[in-house]
Amino acid sequence: MTTPPEPPDQSPAQSPGDQPPTDAAPGPEQAPLPTSQTGPAPSQPQSAPKQGMSGCLKAGLIIGGILLVLGIVAVAFVFNRVGTFLEDVGGAEGLSGGEEVCSFVSDGDASEVLGTSVTAQSGDSLVGAILGFIRDTRLLPDAPSCFISNEESDIQVWISVHDGSGAAQVFAQSREIASGQVVSQTSTENESLVVETSPFIGSDVSDLGDEAFCVQAGALPYGGVLARRGDRVVFVSILAGAGGDGSDVLGDTMCERAQPLARHLLG
Repeated sequence: MTTPPEPPDQSPAQSPGDQPPTDAAPGPEQAPLPTSQTGPAPSQPQSAPKQGMSGCLKAGLIIGGILLVLGIVAVAFVFNRVGTFLEDVGGAEGLSGGEEVCSFVSDGDASEVLGTSVTAQSGDSLVGAILGFIRDTRLLPDAPSCFISNEESDIQVWISVHDGSGAAQVFAQSREIASGQVVSQTSTENESLVVETSPFIGSDVSDLGDEAFCVQAGALPYGGVLARRGDRVVFVSILAGAGGDGSDVLGDTMCERAQPLARHLLG
């Protein structure tokens, strides 16, 4: 019996590139990767935290040091000013009284001249040292002074007295100051600029001493009179409202009110 022939293979022909891999060892580029091990990866050692101060801490220490130095300087300054003040008022004795009596006029004479009860204290006393910043120092700023006031403080008078052989020159210089002084002068081709102080001189007073003139109010509402007789120059400066009645007085009116006290001081 004859066996029928096997049917031909119907599978497509394979090209050389489609051949299944052989058992030959792979080339270098095809080397298999090592298989990863199961389980957690080994922990890396942690670096120790850096030691040292943070920027904020350093800044705080620097600022604190600066404030400490400033505090020491401030304390030293306060002690220095207190020491200077005590020297100016005569030390602890000045605080407890010291030379408070005015050497130019007594309380009784000042009260009689001004027509009301007043107290005359030396400009070197505690009260004078405290109130010295409101003293009218436009004229005779370096001369000894006294402060006259009453309990109601509606009378406030500063008197300054210069004694010496150069009184006439002092008076003449004071007149120049009161008339206004040139502070600076700048000139150009087209113009010139002159800066001078404001004059505060008033009218002359003919019946007071050898020579005298009224002093007008300035930055502070003080006005009065400057007068000379012989070797003495006196400057009486009255605060506006120093008439005893609480009303403001300005200009030559303050000059008129100051003249009786100036006449008494000239002798």
